[in-house]
Amino acid sequence: MSDTLVSIMRRELSKSVQTSKTEKGKILLVKPPYFTPWTPPLGIAILKSFLEQNGYAVKCLDLNVEPELWGMHHQYFSTIQSLEDVSVNDGYSKLWWILQAHMLAYTNGADAGACVRVLEQVIPLYGISHNQQVLDTLISLVESFFNRLDYLLNQIDLSGYRVVGASTYTTSLAASLFILKKIKKEHPQIKTVMGGGVFADDLALGSDNLTTLVEEYPCVDHVVLGEGEMLFLKLLDGELGGRRVVSLSDLQGKGLEMKDVPTPDFSDLDFNNYYHLTIEGARSCPFQCSFCSETIQWGQYRKKPTKVFVDQVMELVERHHDGSFFMGDSLMNPYLQDFARELIERKAQVFYDGYLRADKPVTNRDRTKFWARSGLFRVRLGIESASARVLGAMDKMTTPKVIADVLKSLASAGIRTTTYWIVGFPGETEEDFQETLDFIEEHHRYIYELEAHPYYYYPYGQVGSRLYQCRSLYPEEVTSVTKFKVWEVIDANPPREVKYERLRRLSKMASSLGLPNIYTMAERYQAEDRWHSLYPLAADVYKDHKMHRLPFNLSATGSLEVFTTSWD
Repeated sequence: MSDTLVSIMRRELSKSVQTSKTEKGKILLVKPPYFTPWTPPLGIAILKSFLEQNGYAVKCLDLNVEPELWGMHHQYFSTIQSLEDVSVNDGYSKLWWILQAHMLAYTNGADAGACVRVLEQVIPLYGISHNQQVLDTLISLVESFFNRLDYLLNQIDLSGYRVVGASTYTTSLAASLFILKKIKKEHPQIKTVMGGGVFADDLALGSDNLTTLVEEYPCVDHVVLGEGEMLFLKLLDGELGGRRVVSLSDLQGKGLEMKDVPTPDFSDLDFNNYYHLTIEGARSCPFQCSFCSETIQWGQYRKKPTKVFVDQVMELVERHHDGSFFMGDSLMNPYLQDFARELIERKAQVFYDGYLRADKPVTNRDRTKFWARSGLFRVRLGIESASARVLGAMDKMTTPKVIADVLKSLASAGIRTTTYWIVGFPGETEEDFQETLDFIEEHHRYIYELEAHPYYYYPYGQVGSRLYQCRSLYPEEVTSVTKFKVWEVIDANPPREVKYERLRRLSKMASSLGLPNIYTMAERYQAEDRWHSLYPLAADVYKDHKMHRLPFNLSATGSLEVFTTSWD
């Protein structure tokens, strides 16, 4: 499969394009590892459509589907887990922080010895032990990853490209920097641009980390913060001068209207590597939960006109002969009823899955059955906590009673309920946490999947940023190598060790109740069997879809990780 990807890269990236689309220049948009390859990358596919409408020739490259790159993180985590009882429920989020620190150190030129010293100081901060053999293995894995990435980049003929852009998240920051650094060194005439979700919180406007990027990484010519279409176009057209950092403020409130957001163009991507199509029906969020960065990133909430949205869905179905979708926006609630009605009226044969808020309208069982009839088969619910006091502190604007009724309403319609939880929110007491445990135990039959994460705080980017005093978690010796800071609330209550201890307790309880955090295909099948035994009328969307075939990203242990929530 690796050779297949290389041949595709060579073929697709060297194709000649029509003169009408090369007059303004050729653009390469890259999705570096790591980001879930459950669907083709939506952001760069929309950018491709939009920029080509405006005269540019654009190619998309998804490096997440390269098996050696993807498989490395499985091997890395398995190596750490060989000495620790770290489950996917309570451990993978902290394992990502360890891997990211290591990859940043390598990208910044640290040798094996320096990388070992970083690991020796970072790993214990997450309550995990290690030994020299483990460290040696981790060093080898990261070196192999970047050697492979370097090899793949050498297969691309970049001589005709004007701009290379990297769509970057926290888990792909190191790989993005490695790619842009290499391109700038070997092709200094190419302009390099970085955008993506990492600028919503980790490198948000005003943050020390954004300053670090601008000051210490000349390989990045431009940084695009927030919604990318109009900003990227104006940057390419020379309307923003030579600014290093551009943001929504440069648009004077004139962002792209949702009716003008084009259908994503996935034509450069191999659909044998994905399970679902993806599209968005809205941007931003009408709510202001204190830990969230959606409104900071996207501005005011906007949704597509229903008919435009469904037209685009049906266009993708016809184009790709696939009726299964993951909705890539942050919240379906404001458009879901009208969207479902339009699908039913058109007799559309689609299944879809996306993020939903657990609020009062969702408690209406006639409504959830209607949604299920339209093809809604799974929802992702940011529950966060079952303590009324903590929910109030988060500005969630809901109650445990409403959440319970939402879970029952959705489950009664057979709709799968993936639930996300935050452990250790500032001020969470043992009593608050016990209320969450009791709630999960009482309502576990209405929960399809449970995924919990510790609370993360960013001094900029979140709605609740600037509320707490914070410090850099890692010692200066580490930060001098990794460059970017990881933040911790000063005198946090609950303390860091209590937060992770509670996360482990929740994980163990979820496991005892048979509630999976779906990181492997085996867990997916188990979750499906359990759900159908509880709700026989649930749509059997996987049986006749793509679950039967082996995807590219099976690791040596047969696992397919699907990390969402805080890493998306």
